[in-house]
Amino acid sequence: MDRLPQELIKHIASFIEREEDQSHIGILQRKKLRSKLPPYATLSRAWQLAIETRTFGKLRIKSTELPYVTQVVTGHRRGFIANIQYQVILPGYPDHYCAKFETEKDQERNNQAFTYAIHILFQFLKGLEDGDGVVTKSVALDLYDIYSPMDKFHRGEEKLQEDERQVELGKRYDLWEHRYERSILQLLDHSALPVLSRVSGFQLTSMAYRHVEPRSAILIAAKCPRLQSVDVSVNDNEKKDRDVRERARHNLATALPTLSTASLRDFTFSFYHEDPSNQYFSPPSALLPLAEVALPADHLSRALHTLSQSINLTSFTLNPIVISPALYWPSDTSGADPPHWPSLRHHHVEFNMTAPTGMWYFVRDTNRPIYEDEAANDSDDPEESASDTDSEPLSEDSLRPDSYAPRREARATGDYPIRSFRTLPDDAPMDPLLLAMARAAKQMPRLQTMSLTSTMRDPDGAGFEVHFYGPGEHTHFDTEIGGVDATRLIWAVGKWRPSEEVLSKWRVGKEGVKVKFWEFE
Repeated sequence: MDRLPQELIKHIASFIEREEDQSHIGILQRKKLRSKLPPYATLSRAWQLAIETRTFGKLRIKSTELPYVTQVVTGHRRGFIANIQYQVILPGYPDHYCAKFETEKDQERNNQAFTYAIHILFQFLKGLEDGDGVVTKSVALDLYDIYSPMDKFHRGEEKLQEDERQVELGKRYDLWEHRYERSILQLLDHSALPVLSRVSGFQLTSMAYRHVEPRSAILIAAKCPRLQSVDVSVNDNEKKDRDVRERARHNLATALPTLSTASLRDFTFSFYHEDPSNQYFSPPSALLPLAEVALPADHLSRALHTLSQSINLTSFTLNPIVISPALYWPSDTSGADPPHWPSLRHHHVEFNMTAPTGMWYFVRDTNRPIYEDEAANDSDDPEESASDTDSEPLSEDSLRPDSYAPRREARATGDYPIRSFRTLPDDAPMDPLLLAMARAAKQMPRLQTMSLTSTMRDPDGAGFEVHFYGPGEHTHFDTEIGGVDATRLIWAVGKWRPSEEVLSKWRVGKEGVKVKFWEFE
């Protein structure tokens, strides 16, 4: 066996399963099985290299385990690392704290733990770049989970089931994820992070329960100046405190220019916001007031507009996000050189039903009934008589639980009751958005695909979708308008139609484009 070429041994080793297949088993029921690979590394030096290429090629590391990993990843093993999935472990908390909202002291402690976890990770990665003369690969970094061991889905299967049973019996109080739903993790002292030259991919997911401040997510990525791909998902769903949302959005806009774009090819960004379920609700503006900014502008859409024109960027995806026409074409560009997207081939945006100003992009179609949750009742609800917090001041060590009235909370933010009727595009805000999109497409000489879709879904499941396909691009829509050899603009917008001005912009901007209106069946 040792006489076989190294590449052949490596190929044979690739057929060995890392662990038993558990793809058919629910995540919470999966057992943490030991890897089946390590024993094969003891067969010979050649087999050790073949197995370690796999075991160290993709590392899943908890921040609490990083000191041990640093001791193990030495010598030639440094050169095998191509992907790191990193879990940030936050401090635990006593069991009775599960029934209490996080305090400012809790949030401060979590910020410090998060910051420390990021700093030791960057020090580890910097050590890979600088150590032992070993040539290291480009590394894709994925910050894919952040949690405390006492958070709902990390307590362990048996404890979680027992806690849920005790709650049902009325013997336990638990806020579950509501305990920390408004706690935003911030990176402290980002300037002290070392610059990493071999990180080529950065991914951060923060849409579940533990949320990372959007600005902090970008500042982490900005410390990797040779990124080729960025995929960040952060939260824009603060609905109780208007000021918090306004500042988070504006701070994100100011952080985006710090991201190095010289080598960036692929940018994907999700800024999750949940549209109000009660569509009679008037959402507040997400923009900073005039007293704090020089111009009444949507600074985030403008910052993303600038980033999308990066010289080597080929793919730009926003999904989903609250946007304005400034994403495509800011209103103050007249007289200056027009925007230009020199390398962009794919531009895709999913936008929310509301604009940054709070205006709805959709109105009621009077030919359709209003969908209303029959269970909703505007009369007094016993659940809503409780307050967010107890009326008496509580010490941090008190065993008395905080109260939470989810229905009243949802009513105050427009998420209850469910009243859905906005399925028809409103020409007043929609027309400027579509005109800006058409103008931008004209300035994208290499454009192959482009789309603008909405989070809106009518009761039949149909939505609002605009798709552009260049020649040779396949589509799941009907291609009878010329097939894949044609340049196509497909409108899946029900019976509504855009203005002739919008269509003429497309025809002038993309010569020979064939327009088709496609209706969901």
